[in-house]
Amino acid sequence: MSVYLSGHKAILSGTLAPRASALQTELVAACGEGNTAALNLDGLLADGGSLSPEIEATRQVEAAFKTLGNSVSLFVIDARDLEPSGRDPIWEVPLDEWNQHKASTQVVQQRTLLQVKLLLQQQLTLSKAGNKLPAFFLVIVGYRDMFDGALDPVIAKLQRDVAWLQRESSVAFLDLASTASEPTEGSIGAAIGILAASRTSHGVTSINAVWGLRGANTNSSSASDAPDVSDLTIHPTLTKKKPTVKIALSFDFDALSAFLGTGDHPDNNMADYSTGVFSGRIGARRLLRMLQKYQVADKTTWFIPGHTMETFPDTCKEITASGAEIGLHGYAHEGAYQMTVDQERDVFTKCVEVHHNLTGKKVMGWRAPMYQLRETSVALLKEFGFLYDSSLSHHDSQPYFTPNDPPIERIDFSKPASSWLKPTPLGGMYECKDGYPLVEIPIGWNNEDMMALQYYPHVANTNGNVDARVVEQRWKDIFLWQWENGKMESDDGTFIFPLLMHPDSSGLAHVMAMADRMVGWLRSWGDSVQFATYEEIAREFIAKKGMTPKV
Repeated sequence: MSVYLSGHKAILSGTLAPRASALQTELVAACGEGNTAALNLDGLLADGGSLSPEIEATRQVEAAFKTLGNSVSLFVIDARDLEPSGRDPIWEVPLDEWNQHKASTQVVQQRTLLQVKLLLQQQLTLSKAGNKLPAFFLVIVGYRDMFDGALDPVIAKLQRDVAWLQRESSVAFLDLASTASEPTEGSIGAAIGILAASRTSHGVTSINAVWGLRGANTNSSSASDAPDVSDLTIHPTLTKKKPTVKIALSFDFDALSAFLGTGDHPDNNMADYSTGVFSGRIGARRLLRMLQKYQVADKTTWFIPGHTMETFPDTCKEITASGAEIGLHGYAHEGAYQMTVDQERDVFTKCVEVHHNLTGKKVMGWRAPMYQLRETSVALLKEFGFLYDSSLSHHDSQPYFTPNDPPIERIDFSKPASSWLKPTPLGGMYECKDGYPLVEIPIGWNNEDMMALQYYPHVANTNGNVDARVVEQRWKDIFLWQWENGKMESDDGTFIFPLLMHPDSSGLAHVMAMADRMVGWLRSWGDSVQFATYEEIAREFIAKKGMTPKV
């Protein structure tokens, strides 16, 4: 453990229960004498004293910082003993806790966050006084189930707050609940050191993931069988020093055009169109402010129909001024199969012109309205010199070359079965048959917000009554599965995470909170992720393939 924690100046905050004292001993041995300070704030925060509890706790925090020269690089909050009764041996439960009415999960959350608050308050005070804060690591040790489902958003919030204090700092929660038996203090201390050494934000991390394959409790049944410190190594998923994930965050700014092309219906009325005006004037600006808060506005791509650019020019100019990439999304959200080839070419011509008037740049990307891309569309994208398309889903987390295959032949059931009993000819995903490397950046219905969260009376597959948290959890599930399995689908373990929001949908007040949480959660992964424009992703993919882009 000393290999990972040597040189750290650490503050341990918890209780004076035996477990916290034992962990303190481990940290002192690893960091070295004079490099650690221990606080027992729980009694103060729970019961108060002769002084105001927070005043006395603040005094103790200031004293601990002063002991370490006001330069702390590791904060450990031992939350294992913060809940009333639940983790205590039955013979040690205080009598006054038998009638505890407050939910124990609320107590754990409250006492944990109070300790975090006091420690970070002191860091803020030092920063305001002109002290340069070192990069620091905050780790909470405890049991995930004692946060009653609130842990992910809590850790995401803490990561945002810590990053505002010191950009290179990070947060993690070391979950002990998934082990077959209680791990030793030495194993916990070593796991803390490994997380701190990897210098990225991991959110909630099971101690099993830190242990890795060696020393796992395969046959053990007691705490003494937990891995020895000497068995602990940095798990491969924690050693990445460069970004392994490209967050391909995009926005389809449909506004009124959503009701003109693919959303055209004879019963569309003023109330329907009103939601498009909301998107153009309100929803897009809300999302833009959120992106600017997280400092990723210039690392996103907006696909904007020409009609939106010309109908809501002020909003579109604000988006362009933020540094975001602007791609095209039809003119009036026309579906390719609604048009003749000549009409489709006229739409491309008009859209390229309108885009240049807005940005002064050559357009690089296209997303087909309602993902309705056809073979003629692919030919036009090459004719007009596009770098990439984002309409298809041959893959869900890797770029590939836009297919140049013939149309899929439908079955004609009026003919003998022998006429369709044959395979469909398909080219390889990474073949570039005609020498034009048009990149496909995948997207799909599961990676977007609108169909679940928006209600259009005359569009059959919209809903609008789905809880935003359902969509949020789906996106997190997709990300986490790809995080664990991405190495199986690329030669270097990297993947892209395409995410699509609409100002019409995610700009709504009740969805904005989810959009904010989601972007904050992705940012909380620190340097393991990198927000990137679609153009950046396309150019990097072409370079990996050893090819030269046409534009």
